[in-house]
Amino acid sequence: MFPYLGNFANILPYDDIFHYTLSANWQEGFSASHEHKKSTRPQAEQDQSRYYNKHNSFRFSIEVRDQNFFPDSWFETIGASKIDYQAKIYKTPPGNAEPPHIDFFPSFIGHTDKQGNLYSQKEILALGKKIIRAWIPLQDSKLGHILFTDNFALTKWSVGDVYELPSGLVHGFVNAGREERLLLVFTGWRL
Repeated sequence: MFPYLGNFANILPYDDIFHYTLSANWQEGFSASHEHKKSTRPQAEQDQSRYYNKHNSFRFSIEVRDQNFFPDSWFETIGASKIDYQAKIYKTPPGNAEPPHIDFFPSFIGHTDKQGNLYSQKEILALGKKIIRAWIPLQDSKLGHILFTDNFALTKWSVGDVYELPSGLVHGFVNAGREERLLLVFTGWRL
């Protein structure tokens, strides 16, 4: 289940965010082929990574922390620190999926601890309790756009709706539709 954090249509500048996506300098990527294969990832993720590649697990992303899309009221409402947060917009073409995975927060905390060792699953789960990750759709739900976890699939949302991606929850996303999917992901420290 993905906890509903509320409708933020009156807090976040959705028109500005969407307009920014029209001229963004997108970075190509697919995490299933490089992130999910790491030895510190759960074995199920390592095993399933052989099924996913740039042809079925592709997406674009752009970091937007420097765009100041998050006003003070955002941080107050979700209980997040304004210091050291991360924000990325993802664009997923039709026919692509982000396979089931647990968030390890590499773009937020990095891959390694202060000693240079890869974070273990146990360390990520402990750190994850201090982190809030918000799933912010930038468009109304479309045919074939699905956020899923075991025994639950979210298929309906409206611009302004925001959901939490709880740490430690196995989840994924599918764009089995006809249109690109635009999504903003916010990651920050809980207050």
